[in-house]
Amino acid sequence: MQQLKDLVGAERSLERVCQAIHLSVVERHPQVVGALHITCADEAEHECVCAFERGFVKYMLPPLKFAQQSAFRIANLGGRYDWGAVRIAEQNYAEACREGQRKIIVVKVNSHVGVIEAPDAPTFGAMKRYGGESRTCGALHRLLGGDRRPYAVQLEELFISEGPDRLATLRDPQRVDPAVRFLYAALVSARLQARKVILDIQDYATASPTEFVVIPCVTINRPERDTEIVCGFYLAGADAGTGEAQYFGLGDDPAGYQHRFHNRRLLVWDEHVGSMREARNHRQLALEQWHELMRGRSVSVQDERLDRVRHETSRHTGPRHERAKIILPVLLTVLGEVAPVSAAVLLFAHGAAGIHHAFRIHRLAREMEGSHEARKILHEIRDKVDSLEPNQAEAMMELLSREYRA
Repeated sequence: MQQLKDLVGAERSLERVCQAIHLSVVERHPQVVGALHITCADEAEHECVCAFERGFVKYMLPPLKFAQQSAFRIANLGGRYDWGAVRIAEQNYAEACREGQRKIIVVKVNSHVGVIEAPDAPTFGAMKRYGGESRTCGALHRLLGGDRRPYAVQLEELFISEGPDRLATLRDPQRVDPAVRFLYAALVSARLQARKVILDIQDYATASPTEFVVIPCVTINRPERDTEIVCGFYLAGADAGTGEAQYFGLGDDPAGYQHRFHNRRLLVWDEHVGSMREARNHRQLALEQWHELMRGRSVSVQDERLDRVRHETSRHTGPRHERAKIILPVLLTVLGEVAPVSAAVLLFAHGAAGIHHAFRIHRLAREMEGSHEARKILHEIRDKVDSLEPNQAEAMMELLSREYRA
């Protein structure tokens, strides 16, 4: 992926970025190629979308209709990744694969920032539009301004995920120069949205052998032709679902970014650029957090409802999984009352709760608070007990019985 490595942190034309993606995919010799493109709904991103279609989609993807290729697309406020989207896209493109063929799915994640040139220094966060100036990206402006609309709450949850409060960092003029605040916010947003994508991939078994390339980018909207910065890229191998992935590029701490201009083009870097590193397995991280959470502690689950169900099922002569499915809903209800946070973290770590809870689980484990949120996760698990495979029901019952003394 040397073509992409050479672009990381460097402002380039949209066409140059798409060419690098094109060449990087070609050199891996896939039989089938698919693409997912995530952008802000802002009309300013039309140029970026068209460049990706002309420079990559048109040449690499199978025809959806006669002479028509198309990427799977998400466009919403702030360019937010919707959990599960990459799985649907992979299943769609799997239909183009014959038995034994290998495919690559390229996921291009674009945030964006406007720029207004000035003799002394450019202004990031605004662009000339329709005869005036407008904030760009408007969603990130509102996020940093404290907006509480649903899209902003989703963005906020991501910006404060895994501990660091990146919003506080961006708002602090001592840590981030206000002149580049919105540029850095766009870089962080693209990086974190790409992380959501790779979490989804790590937790998913593909329909056919698949390699994923996830590329966070920032479009720079300007009066002349737009440009783009590649923040980095993730690689997840053909054994997606094993949790294995690698990343090369910028980190997600805006306080660590540095920048300069070379020939009027922007260069951005931090201490992470230049090395390939393993992407983290967030279920394993949750398990480590749970062990820390429970160090030296033990939870005894005594409840008359559970005792009654145990007594009624003790004479059950059917398969063990049927008995487990009778007891599990009651046990989950009781744990939701006596130990909701630890139970939610434990069950997530062992795959019982969806990966979309990852950032919420990390926060619960750190703060030892959030019983209401933890109960919602346990309720979600409880609601799907009846649909569990027999081995899954038995494994969950064994796990809870082992970790929580009756």
